[in-house]
Amino acid sequence: MFAGTAALASVGALGVWALRRFDPNAADSGFLPCLFLQFTGLFCPGCGTTRALHALAHGDVAGVVATNPLLPVLALLLPPMLLHSLGRRVPLPKPVMDVLLGGRFWLLLIGGYWVLRNLPWWPFAWMAPG
Repeated sequence: MFAGTAALASVGALGVWALRRFDPNAADSGFLPCLFLQFTGLFCPGCGTTRALHALAHGDVAGVVATNPLLPVLALLLPPMLLHSLGRRVPLPKPVMDVLLGGRFWLLLIGGYWVLRNLPWWPFAWMAPG
């Protein structure tokens, strides 16, 4: 278990180093562009995530929200789910955990976000990657 944790920490540290060293906003950054956006002209739920993580690595919380507003929401929801999956007690009511662990919630959240962030008028236009 320690080896797996060490490997995961190493990959995470390498990712943070790369995001601090290279700017995905630059055309020659080496980061892959979103293929869904290139083929369809529409934003996928993950569009802007690399730039959001770059902003997070530099402490720019406003930049995170501007490039992918779903990322902070996921950052809050995923740790309790991970702890629950590891058998730890989570300080959330059972009905809340049941919703978080249900596929319907994630389908509605990500699918709804996907549709709404492609609407070009207020109040949805702010969800597009900035």
